[in-house]
Amino acid sequence: MIEQGGRVHSGIHVGMEDGIRGIVATTPLKEGEELLFCPWKLVIGSASLQDQMNKDPGKMCHVVLDMAEEIRLGSNSLWFPYLDHIELPRLPAAWDAVALNELQGLGPTQDATCHLQWFQQECSRTSSREPSLDPATLRSLVAFISRASEVGMIPICDLLNHHNGQRNTKLVLHEDGVSLKVVGGDIAAGKQLYLSYGVKSAATMYRDYGFVEAWPIIYNFQDATSGDNFAFVVLAEDNNDYANNNAIAGAVAINPTSQFLKGLWHANMPLVEYQVTAQQHMESLALDELLRFAQAAQRRLQEFPTTWQQDAAILEDRTRQRNEILLAAGDANDDTAISNLQDMASAIQYRQAFKQALELAATTCESMAVAQRATTRSTTKQEL
Repeated sequence: MIEQGGRVHSGIHVGMEDGIRGIVATTPLKEGEELLFCPWKLVIGSASLQDQMNKDPGKMCHVVLDMAEEIRLGSNSLWFPYLDHIELPRLPAAWDAVALNELQGLGPTQDATCHLQWFQQECSRTSSREPSLDPATLRSLVAFISRASEVGMIPICDLLNHHNGQRNTKLVLHEDGVSLKVVGGDIAAGKQLYLSYGVKSAATMYRDYGFVEAWPIIYNFQDATSGDNFAFVVLAEDNNDYANNNAIAGAVAINPTSQFLKGLWHANMPLVEYQVTAQQHMESLALDELLRFAQAAQRRLQEFPTTWQQDAAILEDRTRQRNEILLAAGDANDDTAISNLQDMASAIQYRQAFKQALELAATTCESMAVAQRATTRSTTKQEL
């Protein structure tokens, strides 16, 4: 980066936290401070401030094809030090039918391969190059889906993890390149740097990035009885915090408004302050709205063939199977079998998280409905 005219702050480095790679501050960082500058010539996607990838859908196909060619060049590519280090998730698009079935119908079951379909259709329409899905092109496509920003692939920047609740950096576009700057206040040494990948549903995040994000998480589901669509936001550190129905005040906000969702991205507050906002939102809801959501949530939970508690046992069994294969195979690992088991385990973890969150949302709505009724009865008695 520096050799090509870029800048990298000396107070940041690549580190590991809970087994996940990210970028950490090694010194205190001030609000507005530049952490990284990448000249346009190193961005794979946009050539200048006037030539932006996101203003031309057809150009995104060419970015994938161009990056695939760079991957084939290997060490002869200018981007080799960058492309060679990229770690890619196993997205649902690469799963087999057995693993997809483990999602038990949850999104992204229905649109797991939408990006593959887009790539083939868009490239057939806009490019003279054949959009064949050879290993280099597949790697390029997955990298693009899971790591590209609105301007394309930015070396080093794409190492930042996503966290809407703790977002403390943002990208700023300039005539000569893209910079990464501190936002939302100063950052203490030892803190991880976070970008926002956008405010998206859990299903979309899982489909595109391969993970269940930390709070806030936006889930949605459809009630088969009424046909109504419901959404809710979970604001808790860990599913284990509420796995035994120990509902946390403000941990859930059902039927969030667009203003509420916008606040998840623009605010920069401690979790407890987000929870206060969620609690205020919940208290503003009518009794009928609380009951309608709770009933739909309970019906949806009953439609699943397993509970989240049963999922925990199934997940343990999948992990045992994987370990047995690794132990028996030694150096001659069956990579396909191991990958399939990992995909199934990932799907089980995702559906388990959804069920836990939905159970919490239903329980919270029922508790608030009981409280509303008690308040109404008390008020009526006082009036009488």
